[in-house]
Amino acid sequence: MRRREFIAGLGLAAVGGLVATETQAATWYSLGRRKVNGLVDFDQINVGRGAGTFDKLRLEVTGNDLMIYDLDVRYGNGARDDIPVRLLIPQGGRTRDIDLRHSDRYIRHVRFTYGKFTNGRGATYVELFGRR
Repeated sequence: MRRREFIAGLGLAAVGGLVATETQAATWYSLGRRKVNGLVDFDQINVGRGAGTFDKLRLEVTGNDLMIYDLDVRYGNGARDDIPVRLLIPQGGRTRDIDLRHSDRYIRHVRFTYGKFTNGRGATYVELFGRR
């Protein structure tokens, strides 16, 4: 009898662990999308107060490969994070999860400097995501 109770308890603990893991999973929100032009340039995605606060960011690229040099994150109170990225993102790829120092403040906008590698397949888009 004790063996059955022990095995049943292990099963319930495993199921409970799965449920807890799913509820603690990070939720990513799309904060904006931008069509990028030019070979070396910068663009900006406006976020604003209505989106809330975020502790991490990431960029996703579609269309062509894109070299992201750095991000300039501006917060509502004027503070900023200058984040060097220096990463070649392949078409369909994304950056690592980027930690923000001022995660208690809303993001006014994110400006990113990039270099575009065209492959003749049309436009390149960058989408910004934030995690709460």
